[in-house]
Amino acid sequence: MTKDINIKTIRFPEASDQKLQKLALKTGLTKLAFFIAMVDYFYKSKKDPRDLNDELLKKELVKRTDTIIAFIKVMEEELLRPLKKDGEKIIRSQGDIIKQFNTIATQNNQQTDTLNKQATGTERIVTYLQKQDTTHLQKIHLKARFSEILEHYIKNRENMGLGTRQIDKDNLAKEARQQLSNL
Repeated sequence: MTKDINIKTIRFPEASDQKLQKLALKTGLTKLAFFIAMVDYFYKSKKDPRDLNDELLKKELVKRTDTIIAFIKVMEEELLRPLKKDGEKIIRSQGDIIKQFNTIATQNNQQTDTLNKQATGTERIVTYLQKQDTTHLQKIHLKARFSEILEHYIKNRENMGLGTRQIDKDNLAKEARQQLSNL
């Protein structure tokens, strides 16, 4: 024969019995199974069933929330603030690097402009020197040609004697003048 483990009885008001019946039906348990589960719940959670506002739960939640907030503050101090400072340093450094690149770019542009001006000036000097060289060569050529004409005139004039007619002398002078004007 099996021994009945349900040997204790509890007496309570009928209104409480109706409430117990409704709660048991909602959970799909018998009144006895619901009562046992309820006792186990309060035993394990250490909650006071008279505390309808569940102050113990609130205190536990506040305690855990405070622990989480303390953890977050520690993480902020140890990780986030140094990370933020490092990020700000990196941003400043990158700004400085960009300023340096802009300065270099400006200097390169100025140097390019200066080199272009120097190249233009050099081209002008080369053109001027080439013109002078051409003019000098033309001058030398002109002198040589003039010298030839003069020598020809002097030679022919010397070959003319005292008895040379004036018309021959005039023709020689005219020829020399014509050759000079052709230069």
